[in-house]
Amino acid sequence: MIVNKHFYAIFISLLLLITSIPLVISQDADLNWIKPAADEQNTNFHPQEDINKDNVDNLVLSWIYQVPEDPFKIPYVAPALGLQTAPLVVSGIVYIATFYNRIIAINAETGAEVWQYQVDVMEFVDEEWWWPVLSQKSVTYHDGTIYFMASDCRIIALDALNGAEIFVIKDVCKDVEGNTGLYFGEHAPVVFENLLIARPSVQDGGGRGFVVAYDIDTQKEVWRWFSVPPSGGDPEWGLNDVSKGNINPYPGDWGNTDLIGGGAVWSMFGIDHEDRVIYFTTGSSSGVFDAALRPGPNLFASSIIALNVDNGEMKWYYQVAPHDINDHEVGWSVILAETEINGQMKKVVMAGSKTDHVFILDADNGKPLHTPLMLGNNAFNVPNDNAGNNADLTISQRSLVGKSFCPGGNGGIEHAGAFSSGILYYVSQKVCWTVTEGPVDYKGKDIQGFLYGSVPGERQNSTLFAIDVNDMSIDWTFEMPNRYQSSGVMVSGGVVYLVDRASVMYAVDVETGKELRRIQWGGLGAGTVTLGATARGDMMLFVPSGGGQVAANTPGIIAAFKLPDDVSGQTSIVGDLQENIFILIALVAVGIAIYSVYNNKNRG
Repeated sequence: MIVNKHFYAIFISLLLLITSIPLVISQDADLNWIKPAADEQNTNFHPQEDINKDNVDNLVLSWIYQVPEDPFKIPYVAPALGLQTAPLVVSGIVYIATFYNRIIAINAETGAEVWQYQVDVMEFVDEEWWWPVLSQKSVTYHDGTIYFMASDCRIIALDALNGAEIFVIKDVCKDVEGNTGLYFGEHAPVVFENLLIARPSVQDGGGRGFVVAYDIDTQKEVWRWFSVPPSGGDPEWGLNDVSKGNINPYPGDWGNTDLIGGGAVWSMFGIDHEDRVIYFTTGSSSGVFDAALRPGPNLFASSIIALNVDNGEMKWYYQVAPHDINDHEVGWSVILAETEINGQMKKVVMAGSKTDHVFILDADNGKPLHTPLMLGNNAFNVPNDNAGNNADLTISQRSLVGKSFCPGGNGGIEHAGAFSSGILYYVSQKVCWTVTEGPVDYKGKDIQGFLYGSVPGERQNSTLFAIDVNDMSIDWTFEMPNRYQSSGVMVSGGVVYLVDRASVMYAVDVETGKELRRIQWGGLGAGTVTLGATARGDMMLFVPSGGGQVAANTPGIIAAFKLPDDVSGQTSIVGDLQENIFILIALVAVGIAIYSVYNNKNRG
């Protein structure tokens, strides 16, 4: 019996070892895509080498997941932009969010749906703070939990394994101090130790931009930071913090109008745990009302910001477009890195702006380490782009009426870039806008305001730049015939992956800028390509595509690619290794069983 007990213990242990192999493989950090831009520094770089520039052309389609149609029909909601979230991949599960506030978990190997969680967006209709927009741009995974911000700003935490609701923080945007505008949620909060840090968007709803931190255990507010003054103005606004950045003091900044709003934080947070700082960007002031009513630089809109994560106090700022009348903030993300600048190692913050400039700032103080690099050469009628203290601080949008300006309000650069081995990757798009003046509805009022739109018949295209941040030289460029917006650039295995606005996916050689492969899906390209492993450890490529409700309800797809089993790569290597382990364990188990029977027979 003693031998039998030992045998059973060993046999159970072996069974546990067998069943745990896929789990161990799937929990390897190098096999997952845990953050919206790959990591907390927003590099959009994945270190795997199994799918690489030598075999990317061998990738085959493994499965397609068709995102279900929007079940909600709210006539006055702005047309949705389709699938914009970068698919997260954690322990063999893919997580996405639809614009209509549904979280979907998908088996990475088979494409089968694991679970889904749907917010009842009809509840938003009666919430007085909600700007009627349905949009989801990111999902956060942390320590077994999925976090996202619903379109009415509520924060929801779900069990990543089964989608069960853990907690909900409601009324994030209700009764905001100094606010008379409207909000909507689209970016997931981030976790820093015991803090859950969130921010809503405002678009032209006129809400007062802010960042808020909650205690993750109690769900109580810890601190809140505002990017713009309250409605009606504040004569002392920004004077205590103006010396922390690149703009001179301007008493009475923003004026005293009750139309003040904007400065939304709709970029991803960059997180520095060592220095306990979060980095992000702020949006422009609302372009709907006359900018002449908001004199001054309009701090801290259209800026790159560093905040102390413990108390929400601003460490520094850098305003890229003072008194912005062109909707030229930095969108989507900042990138953090320690890299060589002019031959010296520096901790830096990098950002691409709608002004079409690339900014490289010292992470410690926000000062430029290089002169901002202008990617395109077609800028006109953008008086305050990168103007610093030479900006016109009283100019009105009326100066643009009847003209076009370039870049337009959605580019230049309007996507999350990528960074790897000292090279920064950004796409500049050629898109110009026009301005018209007329009656608009803003904050529930009919006012004489301004509307922005594309230039009819304009030929639009884009260019990918590979920039050496040591000296800001351009290593190579790659031309694309379509616009490029929303979809982030991703780098892995010696390949740069991109999805343009026409939903064409490009794979480009990181060293030469030469095209390795392209796949066209049709629809709207708005989501970032990601990489991650199945539970078996097989690396796969996930391509979000399609979506939008401009002409028809087309919520989009996720397409998964893998290397065929007969191609050299991780697919065959991991499979052979696992099979060999199974065989070895089986032989050991049989040997123990034979020994047990033989030993018991001799004892008998």
